[in-house]
Amino acid sequence: MIVLKAVLVSRDKDYIQAWLDYVQRSSSSSTMRFIAFSQWEAFRNHMNELDEQELPDLIIAEPEFLNPLLMNGGDVSGIPWLMLSEGADEGHEAKRLMKYQPLPALLEAVRRACRQPRSKRSRHSGQETLTIGVLSASGGSGKTAVALHMAKQLGLAGYSVLYLNLETLDSSFPFLEKGLRQGSQHHVEAETGLSRLLYDLKARKREVAGGQLQTQRRSLNQGPTQDKSAGGRKSTDAHTDIASGTDSDISVTGQMKTIVEYVVGHEALKADVFWPLANRKEMLQMSKADTVDLIRYLTDSGQYEVLILDGDSGWDERSDGILKTADTFVWLVEDDIAAMHRWGQWLQHNERNRTELLGSMLERTYFVINKYREQVINPLPRPDLYVDAVLPYIPSWKQMNQEEVMLSSPIFQREVKRLCELLIQAEGGG
Repeated sequence: MIVLKAVLVSRDKDYIQAWLDYVQRSSSSSTMRFIAFSQWEAFRNHMNELDEQELPDLIIAEPEFLNPLLMNGGDVSGIPWLMLSEGADEGHEAKRLMKYQPLPALLEAVRRACRQPRSKRSRHSGQETLTIGVLSASGGSGKTAVALHMAKQLGLAGYSVLYLNLETLDSSFPFLEKGLRQGSQHHVEAETGLSRLLYDLKARKREVAGGQLQTQRRSLNQGPTQDKSAGGRKSTDAHTDIASGTDSDISVTGQMKTIVEYVVGHEALKADVFWPLANRKEMLQMSKADTVDLIRYLTDSGQYEVLILDGDSGWDERSDGILKTADTFVWLVEDDIAAMHRWGQWLQHNERNRTELLGSMLERTYFVINKYREQVINPLPRPDLYVDAVLPYIPSWKQMNQEEVMLSSPIFQREVKRLCELLIQAEGGG
């Protein structure tokens, strides 16, 4: 279990005691460790005696303690810090922590500001394409808006990007329609690209399976073959997975068309996209295996450096396909009690039923508060979770009447750019 270490420094001993008492009683007592000081000398000596492995993950201190530390090189030590403020301090606005507010809010602010002691792991080892799944346990969390902005920012950064929407009801089309219809590649076949690709993948899979089954039958009909060089007999192994109808490992490559015959370039998004399926039944009929085949075909095509996967907030097989294939995940949650509860339920269900999958997924997941408003009020559903990034609430999006508005918010673009840099750096690509 990850234990975050924080140093709290305040002249007010009663304030320190109230803080420590609350932490001791809270569910965070096993995941956060505080050491507190009320005197400058003791605080300074403690910091000077620490070696690199013992450095805290955060310092929370009043200005009279923090400023001398910063002036003496503490700001370059790599330790994050927050300045306890009563509202009259000048400077450091972004790192002020209002001293007198509810203790749960204070503790959550501390958790978010801590240096994260572990790095995310990924299955992206030497592949050409990095696949990023954008997930949530709650509808309306802004998943599609974030996925589209990620595609745009990565495209602007020079990466070749494909955005793939696998929602039952595609919510991206209103924001992409104008660009799709005005695109130089627009033609009749463009509107059926995803439908044709899904059909071609299934047809190719049946063809490969049929060919392997015929080979197997010929081998069985021929019976054991003589190994004359050894003077004995050896039997030909049959592909029992084909005979039993299991086709999860059958290759779907071969003489497929190139990916550019199925996708459309979107100038405003700076990425390629599929025209949304006209028949929703095709999406509903997609199995987990179909989803895995589709994603693997896209990554194996060698056309893209990044694939953004945007699926439903639910339990459908397409979502399972994303969980199986994505290299890393961006998990969105809103700071409200219902969203936190649904997130907790999702984790609890998978911990009981798919423990290995959950553990692997958590190691590759970046948790992001979307529609963030100055501070996180609600506690996270588990004490071993923490927030990796926040994305701001944009009031103007509540009454959008033009598709360009959502893709052109400077504030949101800036924060999504930071999130993308975090993901790419973790993969060794930045």
